[in-house]
Amino acid sequence: MNLCKLILTLEKGPIEYRIHIPEGCAADEIELKGMVCDSRKAGPGVIFAATKGGHKDAHDFIPSAVAAGAPVVLCEREADVPVPQIICRNVRSAMGEVASLLHDEPARKMTMIALTGTNGKTTSTFMTQAILNRAGIKTGLMGTVLYDDGEKIEEAEHTTPEGCDIQNMLARMVENGCKACVMEASSHAIVQGRIDGLRYDRAGFTNLTLDHLDFHKDMEHYFLAKKTLFDGYMRNNWQASVNIDDPYGRRLYEALGKRALSYSMLNEEADFFAAVKNVTVEGLDIEVKTPESPEKKSIKLPILGAYNVMNALQALSLAWSIGVSAQSALDALGQMPQVPGRLERYRLDNGASCVIDFAHSSDGLEKVLGAVRPICKRKLYVVFGAGGDRDTSKRPVMGEIASRLGDFVVITSDNPRSEDPAAIMAAIEPGVKEHDTPYAAIVDRRQAIYYGLDQAGADDVVVIAGRGPETHQILRDGPIPLVDKEIMEDWCRINRREIL
Repeated sequence: MNLCKLILTLEKGPIEYRIHIPEGCAADEIELKGMVCDSRKAGPGVIFAATKGGHKDAHDFIPSAVAAGAPVVLCEREADVPVPQIICRNVRSAMGEVASLLHDEPARKMTMIALTGTNGKTTSTFMTQAILNRAGIKTGLMGTVLYDDGEKIEEAEHTTPEGCDIQNMLARMVENGCKACVMEASSHAIVQGRIDGLRYDRAGFTNLTLDHLDFHKDMEHYFLAKKTLFDGYMRNNWQASVNIDDPYGRRLYEALGKRALSYSMLNEEADFFAAVKNVTVEGLDIEVKTPESPEKKSIKLPILGAYNVMNALQALSLAWSIGVSAQSALDALGQMPQVPGRLERYRLDNGASCVIDFAHSSDGLEKVLGAVRPICKRKLYVVFGAGGDRDTSKRPVMGEIASRLGDFVVITSDNPRSEDPAAIMAAIEPGVKEHDTPYAAIVDRRQAIYYGLDQAGADDVVVIAGRGPETHQILRDGPIPLVDKEIMEDWCRINRREIL
C-alpha cells in the first residue's frame, strides 16, 4: 500500500493522529508492505512501530530501525529521523488498526473466534480448530503454544501477539485459504490494546481463578479486563460461549443475555451439558447433551481431566454456533490429537506413566493433580517449581497442593528469570511441609525430572508441571534450551526404556 493511500484511509478510522513528513520526502513514492515493533526485524517497506513497555521504550530504537530501511515510523513523539512519522497517543493500541489497513483488513475475510479466561484457553483453541478443520473450515490458530497460519506452524512468542504481528499472521492465514481464525485473548493483551483493530464473531469464556494479580491488582479488575473483550471487540450477530459453573462466568452470562450460550457439568439446563461416566489412563467416557438433540450422546475423549470436558463443551458450542453439527463436532473431539503440554501423557514400558503439563498456578496445579490422582493406581510423583518475577503468594500454596495430592514431591526450578532459583524453591517448601509427604529439593530441573522418573515403577505416575511445551528455560543470564518432554525422552534412552 502507498503511504498516501494509507493516510487517506486512516482519516476515515478511529485513530487520533498527526503526520510529520520531513522536507524532501515524497509520500506518494513510499510503498508499504507491513509493520513490525521489533527494530531487529525492521527493513525496507516495513513500518516500525515504537511501542513503550515496562522496561524499554522502542522510541530509542527508531534510528536503528530507519537505518535498517524502515521508510515510516509509528510513534508517540516526533523523532529526529529523515522519514515520515505517524504520531499518535498510544502506539500499542494504534498499530493493530494501522497494520490491519496495511493488509487490507484480513479479519474481515474470516470468521474470528477469541477465547479468554484464566485456564483452558489453549486446549479449547486446539479443540475448536480440530472441529472446524474436520468440518472443512480451514482454520488458523494463535495461542500460547504455537501459531498456525494454515500452512506453517511455529512456536509462539506470546499468548496473544502484538497488534502488528497479529495482523501479519491474519494476512498469511487469508493468503493460505483459511476461512476462520481461533485465538487466545489474554487479559494483558486486552488491557494493553494488543487486539485493537480486531472484531470477533464468536468469543468464549473459560473461567477466572487466582492469577496475574501482580498485573491486575485484584479479581474485580481482572474480571473487568476479560469482560472488555465482549463489551468492546465483537461484531455483527456475535455470540458468546460461557462456562456457567464458574461464578464469574455466571456473572458474565447474565450480563450478555441472549448473546450467550451456556455450558456446564453441573446444570443440565445449560445449552451444552456433559457428565463423566468413566476415567482411565486412555481418556474419559462422557455423555453430552446439546441443543441439537435432547438425547445424550456417548463419546470417548482421548484426554485426561474432567476440566477438559469443559474445554470440549466450549469448543463444541462455538463450532455449533457457526453451523457445524453437534455430531460432527463430537466425532472430531473423539479423534483429536494430544495438546502439547496439556496433560500430555506417555506410557513407559516398565508400567509407569508420565504426564507433562503447563500448570504454573495454584489452581492449574490442583486441577492437573486432581485429574491424574483417580487414574494413579500406586504412587503419584510431582515434579514442579514456580516462575520467578511473578506472583509470590502462590508459591507456598502450590507446595501445599503438591504434597496434599501427591505421594512424593520434587521441588525444582521452573523459569526463575531474575530471581535465585533456590530462593523460589525455599518459598514453596513451607507449603509442602504442611503435610507429611516426603519430598526432595533439586535445583537443576533435568536432574529433578530424572530423579522423579527413577523412583517410578509399574502403575506409578510422574507429573512434570509448570513448563509444558516451552523450549527454553528463562534464567537470570538469559534463556537456555530446555524441553521437559525431551528430558523425559533422554531419561528413557539412558535407562533403555521405551515409550509405548
